[in-house]
Amino acid sequence: MHIVIVGGGIVGTAIASRLGPTDHDVTVLERSRIGTETTAASAGLLMRTAVDPEPFDLRFRNRAHEAYRPLFENGDLEADRIGVVYVAETAAFADRLRESATTLREHGTEASFLEPTELAEFGIEPAGFEGALYTPEDRVCDPTAVANRFADRAREAGVDIRTCVGVTDVETNSGAVSAVDTDEGRLEADRVVNATGPWAPELNERVGVSLPLCHTRGPMVALECRDPLESPTTIFESKRYVRPAGETAAWIGAYRTDYVEGQRYDLRDRSLPDGFAESATDLEGAVPGLEDASVVDEWVGYRTVTPDGRPIVGETTVDGYLVAVGMTGQGVTLAPAVADVVRGMLEDEVDPEVQSRLSPDRFRDVRSD
Repeated sequence: MHIVIVGGGIVGTAIASRLGPTDHDVTVLERSRIGTETTAASAGLLMRTAVDPEPFDLRFRNRAHEAYRPLFENGDLEADRIGVVYVAETAAFADRLRESATTLREHGTEASFLEPTELAEFGIEPAGFEGALYTPEDRVCDPTAVANRFADRAREAGVDIRTCVGVTDVETNSGAVSAVDTDEGRLEADRVVNATGPWAPELNERVGVSLPLCHTRGPMVALECRDPLESPTTIFESKRYVRPAGETAAWIGAYRTDYVEGQRYDLRDRSLPDGFAESATDLEGAVPGLEDASVVDEWVGYRTVTPDGRPIVGETTVDGYLVAVGMTGQGVTLAPAVADVVRGMLEDEVDPEVQSRLSPDRFRDVRSD
């Protein structure tokens, strides 16, 4: 069986790495270079933290974490363990974070609720905040490097990875996938996996598949700080976050993951929203380490979001056309677990609960514009 994976970001390469040792012929098509599109624009968070977590989602994250663990331990991948502090600006959100800490601990994640007076120890000015959820095991990584490591492992297992090849169409015959058309020619395929991140809705439409996916925009700026930023990654209830990024550098971004039906953006637009760069330095009141920091770079990434915040992974209404999309800001965190599910589905070995929780069928009565 010939499987074509469209998309060479962290999800597509993770799937390729997982399928490489199987008996299938596998080809990856990436229109640019490995990990240089949406993956490169990511904050690179490997997150154990979660707000209002459900047991299934925590088990799924743990599954990904266990896949990453040996790669960290044997030095295949570098990821700094700096933790995440999720900060409440209202009492109601603080209550949710307190409950989330309890649930996380019950499922094996080190987590605690910080009272406002404890925030200063984490580089956060306590005034105006109601507490925070702290998960010290969260890591940051270079997501492009991770995608390239997955790609290297896939190549070593015999996967054909083709870069700078654009997919123009997916052919079907009698309701089943038959080939992929590219700007370099036609490629026959028995299975096609859509792992194109924010471009997923466009590819779905070409095949005649409708799924509830929307875009959210993730503007980011890089700051050069006066002194080293000694704090974990800090995410505020208002969706802004601060991520240490080196000796005296930090990234500030917007962590928007709310589903808005029909919301789509022009993915070629890399301009920041008006005033975002200027407002980034306003966070120095909340994170004193940002005082006198200056903006040295800026970029925009796009997320693909689902109504329930879970990825959509599995077979669609077109025979042989699978999706691994809608990561809702968790692509780096979940990529190995998603890859494992795709392999299981292709081998008819997937756990029924996982299949039902992630399947496109769960949105049978919900459709995107």
